[in-house]
Amino acid sequence: PLPNKPGRYQAVIRADRAGLSGEYEQATRAVLARGEEAVDFLVNLAEVQAERVRTEKDLSGSGLVVTLNLLGRMNAYPRARLTLERLRAHPLEQVRRWAEYALRRTPQTRPTAPAPVTRPSARAEERRVRGDRIVTPRGWFARPKVKRPALPAKVTRAFVIPIREEISTKTFKALRRKALRCKAAGAELIVLDMDTWGGAVLPALDIARLLKHDLADIYTVCFVRTRGVSAGALIALACDEIVMTPVGKLGDCAPIVTGGKLEGVEREKIESVLRKELEESARRNGYCPALAVSMVSYDRQVLLIHNRITGELRYVLNEKRWRGRINTHGRVEGPSDPDSEWDLLEVVVAKGELLTMRPEEAVAMGFASRIVRPDPQRPYRALLKHYNVVGEPVVLTDNWSERLVALLTSPAVFGFLMFVALLCAYVEVNTPGFGVPGAVAIACFALLFGSRYLTGLANWWEIAVFALGVLLLLLEVFVTPGFGVLGVAGILACIVGLLAMVVPNPPGRLPWPDSPLSWSVFETGVLSMLLGFAAAVIGAATLSRFLPKMPIASKLFLAPPEPPGEGAVGERSPFRAVGPGAVGVVEATCRPVGKVRFGEELLDAQADGAVIPAGRKVRVLRREGNRVVVEPLEET
Repeated sequence: PLPNKPGRYQAVIRADRAGLSGEYEQATRAVLARGEEAVDFLVNLAEVQAERVRTEKDLSGSGLVVTLNLLGRMNAYPRARLTLERLRAHPLEQVRRWAEYALRRTPQTRPTAPAPVTRPSARAEERRVRGDRIVTPRGWFARPKVKRPALPAKVTRAFVIPIREEISTKTFKALRRKALRCKAAGAELIVLDMDTWGGAVLPALDIARLLKHDLADIYTVCFVRTRGVSAGALIALACDEIVMTPVGKLGDCAPIVTGGKLEGVEREKIESVLRKELEESARRNGYCPALAVSMVSYDRQVLLIHNRITGELRYVLNEKRWRGRINTHGRVEGPSDPDSEWDLLEVVVAKGELLTMRPEEAVAMGFASRIVRPDPQRPYRALLKHYNVVGEPVVLTDNWSERLVALLTSPAVFGFLMFVALLCAYVEVNTPGFGVPGAVAIACFALLFGSRYLTGLANWWEIAVFALGVLLLLLEVFVTPGFGVLGVAGILACIVGLLAMVVPNPPGRLPWPDSPLSWSVFETGVLSMLLGFAAAVIGAATLSRFLPKMPIASKLFLAPPEPPGEGAVGERSPFRAVGPGAVGVVEATCRPVGKVRFGEELLDAQADGAVIPAGRKVRVLRREGNRVVVEPLEET
């Protein structure tokens, strides 16, 4: 059945069928004056009539031609054009021709356009997400498809990194160090608590690369507390999501120089890089590239256009076809192009301006996802509740302990500690008893592993593997004779423990670099380790050559063994009474050096071959200086 509408709509069809041209024109004007109501009626009427038409005979008695004629006069309305576009695919050729004709007609009435303004008027609460669209009172924006890291239903590993200073190389290094700690701890969410006026360009670009590439597998949120401008905006757009407080500001990313002025190719040289960086961040995270560019270049004009057919809204950079409708004050004036399906609504960013947004504008333009009001007692409460964070997040602030750990984990200090630890270990092995060098070596290794364990860069099992390697080496030196399987296994375990400690791997993952940042840290750590090892070898060779010749330092080292033979023995030395064939009892296990008692004398002795336990009888084979070489006696 035909739509049940007042008589004025039916009068159009009756006048056309009766051939009364005067009444037809009058009825037509009455229908066209109804605007949107008339479009709804005519669209429904055309669909019903087109469904009934199958032949030319059906067309002549249906009134569809009259309806198409009326829709042609109102083809500036999106629903009217959509209906005419569909009827261009009708099975009957005459219907297709009339629909084509109606689409080409000059519309006699247009939908009322919103009043042009110079700033977005849509409020945050007026935006509704419906499927792949973001619907506003003025139309709808296409909702970009963005691939972000998945967040678990309950976030248990959340970190907050404050950025409340001028962006500099120091900021980048600190953020890089904290990012390593987050990766090593298996972070699920990282929040950048931002409050900055900006800073240097190059560190900001480095931080943006760090967020987009090295932290691509972790969900990052920029929490603009009050200021996220200039370099801060560049960093904010590199995050997966932006959240603002009611007093936040975002934008204004144009480059400047202190004490000078950027003009010509010098300005373009910097702006071109910044524009491409912001465009990449915008496309990656679902922001509008045209608006992002307007944060950098003040000569770029951003417009809001509206599709008459579909109702879609878009932010675009100004083109030649729009320039004639913008006056010198940056306002839209003049009629729209009737042949274009796109209509200019407003100038969003005028020429000579940089885009800087309040929270409501950032939400309306699609940059900020929401506005949260921080609690003075718990500033992250509302934010963490939105992301369903369980427990309190780890806040990585720059206090004295953080600065101390940063110093201890730096490549230079890492290599120095390695050098001191190995050199002191060498001195301890070559001196009798246990003294200061051994304690210093243990302290250096404790600093190496402890600083990295506290920051999450080293896991407990990596420290355990290194400790196992040291234990195997001790067993090789003091228990088993010679050098064999235990020594090789100990060296390999120490190397594996040190290399695993260099890689910032989360618990439960193998220590293997999985990102450019991890590879960079691994290469730097290995280089520092090798430099420390090489310096320790050179230092040990120097000590073994020169220090024994010094009067005081020579007492720290064991005297080198004399060549086989009797050697020089003093007149009152107890070794003169002990010659080859003498029998004694082992007092301290010889492995291979120990103590043997010959009568009343307790002398140093060296086992010839296997370890000789305490209590065994031994026989002297030969004397080498102030030491005798013994062998065990066969028990009968």
